[in-house]
Amino acid sequence: MRSILIITGIILFANPAEGQMPVGSWSDHLNYNTAKSICVSMNEVYASTGSSIIVYNKEYSELKKLSHVNGLSETGISSIAWSKENSILIIVFTNTNIDLVSNNTVYNIPDIYNKYIPGNKRINRIRTLGKSAYLASGFGIVVVDLIKKEIHDTWKPGNGIDDTEVFDIAFGNDQVYAVTSKGVWYADPSNQGLSYFGNWNRINDLPAPGSRFNHAVFSGGRLYVNESDPSSSGDEVYVIENGSTFFTGSPGVFNNSFDIAPEGFTISSPGFINYYNNSGNLIKTISSYGWGATNITQGITDDDNIWIADINYGLVKGVTMTQFLPLTIPGPAGNNVTGIVSATGKTIICGGGTDNTWIRLGRPFQVSVHENNSFNNIISGTEYDAMRAVIDPGNSNHFFISSWGNGLLEYENNILMNHYNELNSPLQPEIPGTNNVKICGLAMDRSKNLWITNTGVAGNIKILKPDGSWIVNPITIDAPVAGDIIITTKGQKWIVLPGGYGLFVLDDNNTPEISGDDNYKRFSVKDTENKIFSSVFSIAEDLDGTIWVGTDHGPLIYYDPESIFDDDTRAFRIKIPRNDGTGLADYMLGTETITSIAIDGGNRKWLGTSSSGAYLLSPDGTKQIINYKKENSPILSDSIITVALDNTSGEIWFGTSEGVVSVRGESTAGASEFVNVYSFPNPVREDFQGNVTITGLIRDSDIKITDISGNLVYETTSEGGQASWGLTTYNGRRVTTGVYLVFCASSDGTQAIVTKMLVIR
Repeated sequence: MRSILIITGIILFANPAEGQMPVGSWSDHLNYNTAKSICVSMNEVYASTGSSIIVYNKEYSELKKLSHVNGLSETGISSIAWSKENSILIIVFTNTNIDLVSNNTVYNIPDIYNKYIPGNKRINRIRTLGKSAYLASGFGIVVVDLIKKEIHDTWKPGNGIDDTEVFDIAFGNDQVYAVTSKGVWYADPSNQGLSYFGNWNRINDLPAPGSRFNHAVFSGGRLYVNESDPSSSGDEVYVIENGSTFFTGSPGVFNNSFDIAPEGFTISSPGFINYYNNSGNLIKTISSYGWGATNITQGITDDDNIWIADINYGLVKGVTMTQFLPLTIPGPAGNNVTGIVSATGKTIICGGGTDNTWIRLGRPFQVSVHENNSFNNIISGTEYDAMRAVIDPGNSNHFFISSWGNGLLEYENNILMNHYNELNSPLQPEIPGTNNVKICGLAMDRSKNLWITNTGVAGNIKILKPDGSWIVNPITIDAPVAGDIIITTKGQKWIVLPGGYGLFVLDDNNTPEISGDDNYKRFSVKDTENKIFSSVFSIAEDLDGTIWVGTDHGPLIYYDPESIFDDDTRAFRIKIPRNDGTGLADYMLGTETITSIAIDGGNRKWLGTSSSGAYLLSPDGTKQIINYKKENSPILSDSIITVALDNTSGEIWFGTSEGVVSVRGESTAGASEFVNVYSFPNPVREDFQGNVTITGLIRDSDIKITDISGNLVYETTSEGGQASWGLTTYNGRRVTTGVYLVFCASSDGTQAIVTKMLVIR
């Protein structure tokens, strides 16, 4: 049981200090522009996006969001329903975990998720009646007692021989009806033996009684069922009352949902919603919004309005069923992510990708730009697989996007300025004569030259100069794929070579136009014990100029990257003594695949892993400070694809297999001098429970906090450009109401500044 905080979609801030997210605050960055299912209570409408839930308050016209970040147990959502009798929102996840949300509290029922059930465990639909919720699943009907919040029974409609999947349920005429992969079955719901298939009967007077039926609704004393054969030209709806009769159906029409309505019922299909009265007469058809084509998954009527879940537009309100309004929360274009870059308050998410063998996934081109608490989404129907982004350090409105097959794209103020490919640049396709320019890595040097890795061609390294001219380095890297590239503070170019080909390093002596003085080599990572690590996944340079390399056996470090061209340069692994008397040690994260590395303003290392979440290590890597996993944090998945930091705000972005989340970190980049130093929140109100943050600092500043009389209360050292205070004295006591002075001094003592804060207790 967990309390839940439902976050509003749009927040207006009074001033910069008050608008800062508290350190440790999480935000989801999921796609809220799509909806797959919907349910309606008296006061609110709930629309599932498949990963989270849009919540619309009817009285205040307020949009909110509900996700794993603010309390739900999981991310992937299979179905939702509202129990009017119990005022409970039922959420079933794709892994069969169940959440019940009532009075801002989440009750989790993990029984099905934890139980081994052979075959198909999928849950297709939820129906509610009285004190129970009924889950139509691949192994029968699961009955959930909403009062006791537990699994009550499992019913087994079918013949007991074939595997029978239940797709939907309806109640009427003192019967429960189950539409299944093997026909329509019914039974007396008061029968205590419905877990036995022999207590179920099949309706045999349908034209094909053993066919696949997937939707049902009971209205006006009649049962309506949807026959859906995937190989047919369209669905057919039958009405059952003293026999069965064909009701409706057209070629090319496949229905998504049957739902009870105040005057009868609705049938939703992608192109339209039909509203029928209790006699089965059509009284309303909705086939257009007036501003966009429908792609409807479900529609539920509520008094004079209709609420629609639409794949393309999210939650749509149909005012009196004639005026249609999209109700969406700002978010990225999709939940897919392959690369994130974040700098100076701007974050860019690339939603393309490749498989493990670097074959393109063919995802539509999606780039999501987050700035000032809002998203601008760049979507193209002609390009695919956006891979990486790089932001111009002198102009954050200017950035480049690489794609796996469609070359390089240049943007200014989110508008495409140039699209470079084989027709207008030296970029080359993998196969001559085709439009298949594969680019992954992008990095910009101090002269604003853009370095590009072009896979599968001679001369893998291309350079776009600020004046628009090009340089082609004559080197051809001996590897199938040229991946990510970083440029070190000394000007070296380090390139990851996926697929077991190690690393490539180029030192061009900062003369990209002159190749005669270049030094380069390709090599596998070798540690001090002669172990070779060919599989490299990530790379980063820390604030001391050290190179950190992510492999399938944890991180390795090059402490002297300038000596990399020596014949026997070795990487170091971090050993952690066991301290158990054996004298043995283990390697830091030695069994993990490090998919991403990012360095924060305090020189600490954020490591993303393929299956164990995200880790924060101390600057030297010897101490594990944090391990964010799904079980102990709001992170969406333990499979981390990429990690990015905005060292201006301290926000850490995690791109996971289930979407993107971020957390406000305690470290920012340290400034060269004290500029705009302040604390937040300020004042600190009585109900505030987190840490106060002091920002605008020089790296490794000495911080001393005193009361107004000058008595020392607390002291610490900043992590990069920020420091935090837990509102306690040096001996752990909570401070009292008063004004507190914050004395900040650079580590060498040459600069100092004082700020103050008010604490109310």
